[in-house]
Amino acid sequence: MKKVLSKYYKDTAKELLVPGRVNCLNSAKHGLEREALRIDSKGKLSKLDHPKELGSSLTHPKIKTDFAEPQIEYATGAYQTLEKTLQELEDLHVFTFQNIGDESLWPFSMPSPLPEEKKIPIGKYGKSIEGRKKHIYRKGLGHRYGRKMQTISGVHYNISFDKCLLSTVSEVRYGKPLDPFTQSEIYFDTIRNFYRVSPILFYLFGSSSLIDKSFGAKAKGLRPFTKDTLNAEKATSLRLSSIGYTSKVQSKLNISLNSLKEYVGDMCYAVSKPYAPYKNFSSTSQEQLNDNILQIENELYSLVRPKQIPKGEERVLDALSTRGVEYLEIRLLDVLPFSPIGVDETELRFVHLLLLYCLLSDSPKAKPEEMREWRKNQDKVTWRGRDPELNISFLGKDWNFRDFIFSVLTELQPIADLLDLKESNHGKFNLSWEAQWEKWADPSLLHSTQTEVDLMINQMSYADFGTSLSKSHALYFREKQLSNNLLEEYKKMAEDSIEEQKSIEAREVISKISETRTILVNPLELCSGSIG
Repeated sequence: MKKVLSKYYKDTAKELLVPGRVNCLNSAKHGLEREALRIDSKGKLSKLDHPKELGSSLTHPKIKTDFAEPQIEYATGAYQTLEKTLQELEDLHVFTFQNIGDESLWPFSMPSPLPEEKKIPIGKYGKSIEGRKKHIYRKGLGHRYGRKMQTISGVHYNISFDKCLLSTVSEVRYGKPLDPFTQSEIYFDTIRNFYRVSPILFYLFGSSSLIDKSFGAKAKGLRPFTKDTLNAEKATSLRLSSIGYTSKVQSKLNISLNSLKEYVGDMCYAVSKPYAPYKNFSSTSQEQLNDNILQIENELYSLVRPKQIPKGEERVLDALSTRGVEYLEIRLLDVLPFSPIGVDETELRFVHLLLLYCLLSDSPKAKPEEMREWRKNQDKVTWRGRDPELNISFLGKDWNFRDFIFSVLTELQPIADLLDLKESNHGKFNLSWEAQWEKWADPSLLHSTQTEVDLMINQMSYADFGTSLSKSHALYFREKQLSNNLLEEYKKMAEDSIEEQKSIEAREVISKISETRTILVNPLELCSGSIG
């Protein structure tokens, strides 16, 4: 069987097997973000504002809102073990369910039954300049892509590799000590390879082959499934398909992933270049931040983002260009409907394993032609990934998709063995690998297949199944108790965030002039100093 990526660097692997260095391969910091729609007891989108008991969605560090007012977004801290990260995510859910009455959280990525577009409430962030900027930005998203599309939810996995691992790769691969820009080069190598093998994750973890008819999507591959429910017969992740969280305008950008400098330069173009059709949504009447291809950097819908933590008022691109890449934000995971928190450890360990494979493998620069291949692969696998005859393109060559998955899984297994040399892992990486191997051998185990089977067996609509599952998850959380100390900590965090928002608003003297000039993003200032 031919190999997909070249075998991970033998010299690097040899260095990492030196006693005391295996831990370099294991060590990383992990963070999670999970989005979810609040729904009422009938499974309809909540009409209630973000609960005050959860704090301010503008200033709370861990519980915010995404696009819609009833769309909660959790953000954990970054921890050295997945177990601690997942525990915090669960604790945040438990606290939430103590404060949302009889509401629950929709368990799928594709939304619950929705009202008409204009009745989907956009997130509210108060009357401060930053709060209004967030609201106007979301109004712009609604105009550009539709409010229904913006209610699609996902899970983001943030990971930063240990300096010991990055230093070893830098010394072996580049022959020099690690510095911020060599670190960025290693991360961009990883990103390119991740795009090359990402179809595997659409297949293994895609959980969104069903949609409610109220979503209003029209596409050739959609068909009636059960009552008020549509599906695509071989689909894996409609969330990442052409009817999901994607953009035809953005797909033409070709943001380079070959270096930090090229990436920042291309992103500066996207946030500075006016796009004529967007002029219809006037920025002067505060319907969007500006009429550029992207209002701000975070509007880019990518599967993975290179990230650096901004300081103070620093912009995202300025932080990246000044201090390089600190971590990766993996954005392609569907919400796992059968997990109360929308994700599980087995899934994340496999993503970690795959990312290490991408980091340790050769990573040729990507030309625009190859990047178009990536987008075509994404379209094929999200719509038809369960078709055993499906072919995808990899580095200019056609592969049967099942053969492609088999080859990558085969190459991953030795890395799982390396990771499990650390006794505290208790073989967890191999267990995660085996779970994915079983899905390859038996596609009935795929999340996309299992949700469809559940609907057919129970003769339920997508809406009814999602509502039933959400109530089951709610019961799980309501039966749990936080420790008194943690409960008080979360209550204080919520109260402090509300006071912080009030303080920000009290400090600002808002005039009609500043309301217009300060809120809107000036494209000429956005990238000043960003392009070297």
